[in-house]
Amino acid sequence: MPRTVAVFRRTILTAALLSPLPCVAQEGTWALTNARIETVTKGVIERGTIVIRDGLIVAVGADVPVPADARVLDLTKRTVAPGLIDLTSSLGLSTGAAPAAGVPPRFVGLEPERAVADEVKVPASDARAARESGITAALIAPTRGALRGLSVLLPMRDSVSGTGALRAPVAEHFGFQGTGGGYPQTIMGVIAHQRQSLLDARRYGLIEDRWRANPRGIARPANDAKLAALVPVVRGTLPAFYEANSENEIRRAVRVGKEFDLKMTVVGATEGWRALDALAGRTAAVSVNFPRPNAVTGWSYHNTTRHAPGDSAAADRDARKAIEGNAAALYKAGVRFALASGGTRGSDFVANVRKAITAGLPADVAMQAVTIRAAELAGLGEALGSIEVGKIANLVVTEGGNVLSDSGRVRLVFVDGARYDGPAPPPPPARAAPIGAGTAGASVRGTWRLTTESPRGAQAVTINVAQNGAAFTGEKTP
Repeated sequence: MPRTVAVFRRTILTAALLSPLPCVAQEGTWALTNARIETVTKGVIERGTIVIRDGLIVAVGADVPVPADARVLDLTKRTVAPGLIDLTSSLGLSTGAAPAAGVPPRFVGLEPERAVADEVKVPASDARAARESGITAALIAPTRGALRGLSVLLPMRDSVSGTGALRAPVAEHFGFQGTGGGYPQTIMGVIAHQRQSLLDARRYGLIEDRWRANPRGIARPANDAKLAALVPVVRGTLPAFYEANSENEIRRAVRVGKEFDLKMTVVGATEGWRALDALAGRTAAVSVNFPRPNAVTGWSYHNTTRHAPGDSAAADRDARKAIEGNAAALYKAGVRFALASGGTRGSDFVANVRKAITAGLPADVAMQAVTIRAAELAGLGEALGSIEVGKIANLVVTEGGNVLSDSGRVRLVFVDGARYDGPAPPPPPARAAPIGAGTAGASVRGTWRLTTESPRGAQAVTINVAQNGAAFTGEKTP
């Protein structure tokens, strides 16, 4: 094939693949050329190529040859970064419909054996909305209760369910909410129930081990799905994700983690800057779903005290600054953390990460926190979160800067090596129509009285306008 013909065909293919028209996921072998590549772990390649095959990154660098069978995307003036990972999502979970007749009610929030992978199904519309914000994987977990269940990490492909999980289970999830209808309801009751359950799981695991090692002469222990789910947690082989947002919650969660030597990650930590000593040496999935200033610790007491006029507004600004600067404070204190949405929409997630950057979090640290650090907390740091050979090809392609920059706009997303379009670009601004080119039947005929300023002072002018189709006639008086 003559070189000019080959170049022409490649140009046509690139133009078609970058078209804003919607299309279904496209899999196969890809070569993303001439891109600015933010690898996250290996620095920035200002102009390089990424080769994707069978859903994996097989080559990345400045001088990577393009395979003959690859579909080529020329990404000149575009940036490629790892896809974002959200560690606080409930996409695809039911809202808790009433049980059928004859079926006992579930004790929602006291279900450590609940496997989210068995019930989750993310609608295609929700997956698409996540992708259009640059999110390529999300940790799905229950959001209420004391012993919530086992989470699953899902790729944001269309209509994905637990059968397509990246990892399941990821962690056992804990929180400080009661059941709402029975024991436990108070914070003391919740903590007591959690501690007793973890103690019982220790004992249950020992009895199971003894029976399996030598069952003769030992009564077979009763099967207990709840305690069995907690055994790997108390043995440190399954992480415990503990939702704790206020300072007191963070300190309580850390105490439970220390008592049982849990492999624990504090989830939320929205007042982490108030508990830096407690979080030292711990990991956190820090929510950027910033609370209102009147919801932070100490505000209620502040409002009951006497203060000068205008002090409330000043305190509000100071509280907002501290809330949005939470991640920056954790970074300066050396706490290892990821950033998470806190259950908000993908677009809000990205916008709030930008606020954290404005509040002092270095931009490169923020990018790490939504990619490689999130992957590590989910137990998949060797498979996700950076652009390296051998990792899953979860990528986000942007123009105008990377996905976290104020000017960055998502154009393409790759999930498991399959290409999806980003959101359609906004239409160009409408151009003003020429006079007389308006809606059929529209008329501007009439009398117009104007006042103009001139060297002789204000001058009154009357204009009579007549219209015939797109043509105008008129006269001015005086």
